[in-house]
Amino acid sequence: MKKTLTAMALLAAATGVHAEKTSGFTVGGALSLDASDYIDQLDDDLGGALDQDAPFGVGADVYAGFMFARASTVRVGYRAFGQQEADFDYFFGGSGDIEVDADGMYVALDLMMPLGDVFALGGTLGIQDWDAEVDFDGLKGEDDGRDIFYGLRAKWKVAEAGAVTASINRYTFDSGDELLHDIEYTAFAGGFEFFF
Repeated sequence: MKKTLTAMALLAAATGVHAEKTSGFTVGGALSLDASDYIDQLDDDLGGALDQDAPFGVGADVYAGFMFARASTVRVGYRAFGQQEADFDYFFGGSGDIEVDADGMYVALDLMMPLGDVFALGGTLGIQDWDAEVDFDGLKGEDDGRDIFYGLRAKWKVAEAGAVTASINRYTFDSGDELLHDIEYTAFAGGFEFFF
């Protein structure tokens, strides 16, 4: 009997049979391509005088949280949005540049529906505490606030304690600063999440 139980345990380990994890703590991170409407808004105000370096900036996200119901999570994290940049020429000669930066802490709820053993799809609702700053060729504007964000999220389990994540989120920062004004970000992110 003892030999049979030992053989069954070895067979289960060799074939990857294990109890599915349905809840526990998580840590994760992601890189994102962040598109902001700030440069486009400013370009319209200035009559098309700006030359945007790239439509996307590379952002980063790290978080810790708790997984429940097989794939849903509550997360607390830090988000650095990708920097937006543009150049312009002064009417009287010379050139200048514009840079927009934003970051901050957030809390998010991901309600995910498992669609099989390894894939889950759902939505995200969160609150982002943000600090944003614009540098208009030495003239600076800055503001901070707290706004809701939302998005779609997918998760593919690739190991017993890990999953690949993909998400699209929309952020709107309601700023009262004249130079900064309101900013909207659309973020396309991919990352990895560990659960234990």
